Amino acid sequence: MSRLKLGVGGVLITIAMLGLGQSTAQTPAPRKFSLKTLQEIPLGELPPGKWNMAASMLVIEPGGEIPFHVHKGPGLRYVLEGAITIIWKEGKTRTFEAGSTYFEGKGENHPAGTISAKNAGKVPCRVVIVELTPQE
Repeated sequence: MSRLKLGVGGVLITIAMLGLGQSTAQTPAPRKFSLKTLQEIPLGELPPGKWNMAASMLVIEPGGEIPFHVHKGPGLRYVLEGAITIIWKEGKTRTFEAGSTYFEGKGENHPAGTISAKNAGKVPCRVVIVELTPQE
């Protein structure tokens, strides 16, 4: 009885060929989901206390405006539909369209005495708001 000498290269080729012979039942299924970070903001240290995380849906009808307000905590916003124009306290104005995200920090983000945001479009604007607020 003779022995077959494959050597290291032959062993690797044999292992590779055996792998090609797998049945389709052992082939991993294609991924049917994906996960992508849309925006990440470092919050640093949070003050001691108890916090709530809330998710809300903001709907602004065409021509609608949001008056000046102060945020109790930081939050991310995701525009689902339409567009929202934000008036920032630094004097800048920016429009965020469907599929975009933006961040609003705790406190005053908008100039006092003016509108904070508006929908200048022809369709309703829908924004998902996820924010951290202190428990009262």
